[in-house]
Amino acid sequence: MVVKHEPDGQWGGGDGRAGGNSGGNGLGQPADLLAPHQRDLLWCLRRTAIHAPGCTARDPHVHLLLQRRFGDGGLGLEHLLRCLVMGLAQRATRPIRLNRPCRAPVSPDEWRLLTALADAGRPQRVAAVLAPLTGSRGGELAPLLAGIASLLPA
Repeated sequence: MVVKHEPDGQWGGGDGRAGGNSGGNGLGQPADLLAPHQRDLLWCLRRTAIHAPGCTARDPHVHLLLQRRFGDGGLGLEHLLRCLVMGLAQRATRPIRLNRPCRAPVSPDEWRLLTALADAGRPQRVAAVLAPLTGSRGGELAPLLAGIASLLPA
């Protein structure tokens, strides 16, 4: 399995907010540094990674959150997140560390993915940011990240 979930440490609320546990355990950055849409997207990515890549059924919690938060674009985001998880699974050179959905801190690998998403319009930058996760194949994920970025609020 490509995703390694961190079992120890402090747990935050189920909404992805730091709730007082803002990363003092050294495992990552506090989630309260993220914009609300980034927190929601990270929560959905974590849930999607738990169910994918082997699962063909969609997670109803992810589906509902994305529909409520992003409207008609939510379905596209859900599809692209599943494709991103599959793409990472096929290209990963090592296990990618994602925290559990209810855990507040953002892992270093999650920060890397969020940074790549912010730089989605620059494929060379995406390749450089994702290189520790995917080796030389990180640039192949740039179109997926660009699609996700295009559906997010500015």
